[in-house]
Amino acid sequence: MKKTVLFLSVLFLSFSFFSCGTIEEIPEDLSSAQLLQQGQNEYSNGAYENAERYYLETIKRYGDDTQTYIEARYELGHLYMKTKEYRKAYVNFSDILNIYELSPIGAFPPAYKKLAELGISKIPETELEKIKSE
Repeated sequence: MKKTVLFLSVLFLSFSFFSCGTIEEIPEDLSSAQLLQQGQNEYSNGAYENAERYYLETIKRYGDDTQTYIEARYELGHLYMKTKEYRKAYVNFSDILNIYELSPIGAFPPAYKKLAELGISKIPETELEKIKSE
């Protein structure tokens, strides 16, 4: 009997632990700022897959707004740097730099351009060489 109770307790705790770790559904009524904030919260908690989902959802819902798109792409690049997914980080940072290159000077605050350049500069040289040769 004790083994059964212990087994059921462990099973319940395991289920509770894993079910809290993923997002079931992202509420439809969240603003772009709320989605980005939720992504940052998940990132801070080490829930990188959840953070990625919030950032991608921000782009899906609000990507027509270039400023929001840039912010979400930066957050994704930052996330991918943390998880050492350097190719994905490079793609996101490069996307930001392309937007700045194709936009009139001053169309967007320069901070994300600098941050994207800094992000690319932090990619290990060997990884950067591989990425650029693909």
